[in-house]
Amino acid sequence: MLICAGCSVKEDRTDCPCRLMLDFSEVDPSVVKSAAFHLSASDGFIFTGTLDSSSFSDEVVIDVPRTQIKVVAWCGAGNYLSDGGMTIPYGEDCPPVYMHISDVEASGESVCEVVVMRKNHCRMRINVIGEENEVIDLILRGNVNGYGSDGQPSEGRFVYRSAPDASGEMSAVLPRQVDDTLVLEVDDGTGLSKSFAIGEYIASSGYDWSSPDLHDIIIDIDFAITHVSLTIMGWDKEYKYEIVI
Repeated sequence: MLICAGCSVKEDRTDCPCRLMLDFSEVDPSVVKSAAFHLSASDGFIFTGTLDSSSFSDEVVIDVPRTQIKVVAWCGAGNYLSDGGMTIPYGEDCPPVYMHISDVEASGESVCEVVVMRKNHCRMRINVIGEENEVIDLILRGNVNGYGSDGQPSEGRFVYRSAPDASGEMSAVLPRQVDDTLVLEVDDGTGLSKSFAIGEYIASSGYDWSSPDLHDIIIDIDFAITHVSLTIMGWDKEYKYEIVI
């Protein structure tokens, strides 16, 4: 005869947290020098932290409530990042930010989320050709001034003004756009700035602002032959648009 002692009473772990592990091992330390991450849940839970690239291979574990967790990780936002979001100061362009955004179902004992940093900025190069008067400034105006704590573009006034270099070129970094209202103004000092609806030109070219990784753009504005030429880096097409000066 064999007698074994046992107990059928099981521990109620309903209120116990879930162990969320963030895996940064896939992040390229040559591109991403450090990362800030923001965790949140609908019940008010918030957790923020930072990680240096030397620690990307380390295990990052946070106890979170057993619910859906919004995970947002940032790189390149610099001093623009605060309270889990990023706001671009008026008159500045967007920093070269990379982001990871996901919703993690943390309903079990543990869950692992692999962090993949996506390019959430578009580097735009603008060349002004054939202008009779000297171009004083190029001004970009838009309706996105950063990203919220959920990683989505935040609507607000965006204005970036810069003088082109000696060759007539100006570079600007743009955040992910939510509409086609982006406008470029050319100030030649005469008091009558020329305006171009480049947001509409970009949309007509098939450019996708919802793409996981944003492509860079080159825009040539040729006053001599009155057209705008738009080239998207990584694509093999060039788009030309007739304009009225």
